[in-house]
Amino acid sequence: MTIVYQGNSVETSATSVAAFLADKGIDVATAIVEYGGEIYGKATDLSAQTLADGAELNVFNIVSGG
Repeated sequence: MTIVYQGNSVETSATSVAAFLADKGIDVATAIVEYGGEIYGKATDLSAQTLADGAELNVFNIVSGG
């Protein structure tokens, strides 16, 4: 299936947001995810969020420091 990740079309065989992020090497414990117009934090079970063809997914990492 094709999804839009960070503004770019990508092919994936992942069936959930968590599986897609794992394929990309992204630690879900430190990521903020926007998927389907909703915002998900580390308390969300992203394996329950099913990817759909054409879906848009953006990932952000919050970094603290000065």
